[in-house]
Amino acid sequence: MTLNDIKNIGVIGAGGAGFPAHVKLRAQPDTLIMNAAECEPLVHKDVELLRNYSDLVLQGFNIAKDITGATRGIIGIKEKNKEVIEQLKSKITKDIIIFPLDDFYPAGDEITLIYLTTGRIVQPGDLPITIGCIVQNVETLYNIAKKVPVIEKHVSIAGAVSKPATIKIPVGTSYKEILENFEITVPRYILRSGGLMMGELESDDQGVIDKRTGALIVLPIDHFCVTMYKRFSTPHDTDRIAKAGCDQCNFCTELCPRYLLGHPVRPETAMRNRMFTREGEPYIDLGSAFCCECNLCTLYACPESLDPRGATVIEKRMVQEQQLRWEGLQVRAHPMLRYRQVSTKKLKQRLDLMRFIDEAPLMDIAFKPRIVRIPLNHHAGKPAVAVVKIGDFVEKNDLIGRASAEISANVHSSISGKVLEVSEEQIIIQGTK
Repeated sequence: MTLNDIKNIGVIGAGGAGFPAHVKLRAQPDTLIMNAAECEPLVHKDVELLRNYSDLVLQGFNIAKDITGATRGIIGIKEKNKEVIEQLKSKITKDIIIFPLDDFYPAGDEITLIYLTTGRIVQPGDLPITIGCIVQNVETLYNIAKKVPVIEKHVSIAGAVSKPATIKIPVGTSYKEILENFEITVPRYILRSGGLMMGELESDDQGVIDKRTGALIVLPIDHFCVTMYKRFSTPHDTDRIAKAGCDQCNFCTELCPRYLLGHPVRPETAMRNRMFTREGEPYIDLGSAFCCECNLCTLYACPESLDPRGATVIEKRMVQEQQLRWEGLQVRAHPMLRYRQVSTKKLKQRLDLMRFIDEAPLMDIAFKPRIVRIPLNHHAGKPAVAVVKIGDFVEKNDLIGRASAEISANVHSSISGKVLEVSEEQIIIQGTK
């Protein structure tokens, strides 16, 4: 398996970022880290892949190690997954170690995971490779090992459903078609795709699965999380409420995982800047550029249920648009880091998630979508360019979108059928009966 092979089959980061794997694996680290932390509440797809396909995942891990030349492999996985850890111990080679993690959020944040497993801190604005590390998600490694076009995605369906499960779904399948296979336990609901903390609130169930989707969380329409998501649905809402309500208690900063690693992220400063900014005269804290957008400050830390994450992201976008750059000394971890990690159990209590079943075993459902809408831009970098036209008949696994730049990814058909629509954003295919 070569970098070109990985590029050809369209492997991207399956943990949510969607960065093309063939680009990331060009680096030459001394340490390759498997991110099996899976810290989003109610999401279990990575641990289910390890439980059911550990041989494939480890094969992908070794392929990635060979390609990059890494001499050490680390599997970062939560200590609570004892059964899976024992299974992995019997299969790994001596150049791979298993690092058990405490059950806290966000243990799966790339920069946090690197520090926990190696003791190294990625400095603000740097990439992990600057300290000799690369991190890959479990499902990314699984896709590398399969050596076939990436046309399916493992997704945890959880929340207000009678039997949560992790299922394999053709890319482009609609949420509506997926949910037809589950008993929803509330009369009115709303969906959160990708995860409760860092995902997206879906206005309806017409969205589709792409290569980055890790979960669909079904929530009652009046759930605490839904109320919070809607309260701060626009930057204007975040700005307005920050001006009116923030008392500068500093809890958001004291629990920020990047601040605890020494990064100059201070959500309370971003909130204060919102309070004093006037139109055309913005205050900007350059440290906001390093916010990982984990949402812990807004959904957990703030005692007044304000939106410090939103305020920080507003500044982060301004820093990026104006191409500003933070300059400072090397950073080091806060001495209280370990004691300020937010346990998953406490987070679930705060988010009113204890009522839901916190498991999602792998379930085999034979999906034959009637229509798929396959995104051409579901990866970091430039969108793929369509290589098919309306009326073409394509077979499952056929290339339908070609990578258009150095940072881009190939896209393949997840079903056999007729091309109904081609645009810059997506290709719609009607399946054969």
